[in-house]
Amino acid sequence: MFLRRCGFAAFWLVLGPFALNHPENAAHAVRAIFGGLALLADALSRFVTAF
Repeated sequence: MFLRRCGFAAFWLVLGPFALNHPENAAHAVRAIFGGLALLADALSRFVTAF
C-alpha cells in the first residue's frame, strides 16, 4: 500500500511539471495512453466473448 501511494505521488510529481512545460507533448502522450487502454479493453472484450 505504501509503494502504491509513493508511486501515485511520483506519477503526479513528474506529470505536473511535464504538462506545464510541454503541453503539446503531454497531450500527445495522454492521447497515446488512452488509445492504448482502449485497444487493450477491446482486445479483452474480444477474448472474453470468444470463450
